[in-house]
Amino acid sequence: MATITRTPSKTWKAVVRKHGWPTTIKTFRTRRDAADWSRRTEDKMVRGVYIRSGPK
Repeated sequence: MATITRTPSKTWKAVVRKHGWPTTIKTFRTRRDAADWSRRTEDKMVRGVYIRSGPK
């Protein structure tokens, strides 16, 4: 399930939480970008092909 919130710096933060996967957070300039990214990330997690990038 994804949660999209507005940050104090006027950006959008998407948080994806899925059972069995680490919580994934990313910020975006627009709400639409955040929604698109979270939808794609959730889909990858459901299919089992999500690969976390960046620091662990």
